[in-house]
This record gives sequence, structure tokens and C-alpha cells, in this order.
Amino acid sequence: MTSVSGREQHTGGVALRPLRLTDRDRVRAWMADPAVIEFTVQVPGPEYGPVVPYSDDEADRYLDMLVRDPDRRSYAIELDSEHVGNVGLKSHDWRLRTAECFIEVGDVPSRRRGVGTRAMSQLLAIAFDECRLRRIRLGVFEFNAPAIALYRKLGFVDDGRHGSHHAHGRIWAVHAMAIDEARWRAHQPHG
Repeated sequence: MTSVSGREQHTGGVALRPLRLTDRDRVRAWMADPAVIEFTVQVPGPEYGPVVPYSDDEADRYLDMLVRDPDRRSYAIELDSEHVGNVGLKSHDWRLRTAECFIEVGDVPSRRRGVGTRAMSQLLAIAFDECRLRRIRLGVFEFNAPAIALYRKLGFVDDGRHGSHHAHGRIWAVHAMAIDEARWRAHQPHG
């Protein structure tokens, strides 16, 4: 499988394009921001230490994994042609036709403007239409109410527990959520 589709996806000023190694500066800045990694990097428990900002080398390794891992499809989220975050699919199970998705809106002014909803909608279209997947799963921290609301709006349903996360001096649940192709299609405007 190629790492990303060559075609860009567009919705309401939000476009997805293949993530590139040349996106390094933005990814470094976002992964050095404690507010970004607090919501995107899972730390299972206090024995692993608190969530800390990434060094440039760690951010470069992270970007390299996003771009080069053959088991991922990673996209840059662009708002009016400016790179504001990343979204993608990982942990594919080709036999069951499932994958896990992720999103990180690193650009603070772009948050709470519907960018995540539009980017995830485009990603789900790629997952179900292009990749022919049957089910997408994700993990979301229990304290991330805006993300939980976004996923429910898109049709995701609760799917058990995904693990634990250490933040703010305590252990939080990581909720699993999932959406299957039929539920996604039923949530489309042409339903």
C-alpha cells in the first residue's frame, strides 16, 4: 500500500494533503507545546513520568514515523492553505479491514473552529471509500470533552476502554470509541 493517497481532500476551507518530512518545523513546534502533547501523547502511568515536551530529535523521529511507516496513512490538515495539524490512520488490520485513527490540531487559533470535525470527516471518507475499511477505532482521554463531543457528532460510539493516561498528577481512563462503515454512511448528508 502506498503511504498516502495522492489526491487532496477538501471541505469548507479545510484540506488534507499527504504529510511530508518538510513539515518538520510545524511538527517540532507543536510537539514542544505541553498543551498539544497533553491531549495527544498517551502515558500509561506515573511510572513512565509526566508528559513532557518533545525535543527536536524526538519530534523528528515522530514525524519520520508518521511519514514513512508503511502501516500508516498520515495527512497534514490545512486551513486556508496553512498547515494547522495532522490526522491519519494507523494500526491497520487488513484481514479484518480495521484501523485506528488519530488527530492533532497543533495550531491553537485553529481549534474550536470546526477544523477537527471537517478533517476527521475527510479522513473517514478516505478510510471507508478509498481504503475500503469496515471499522475505525480511536482512544480519547476522559478529560478531553471537546474531542469526545466531536467523535460522537461524527457517529462514533463508546467501545470500552483503550487504556490509561497519566496527566495532572493522576491516572485518567482512555476511552475507546469506534465507528463502522454502515454507521458512518448513515451519518452522511445523503444518508
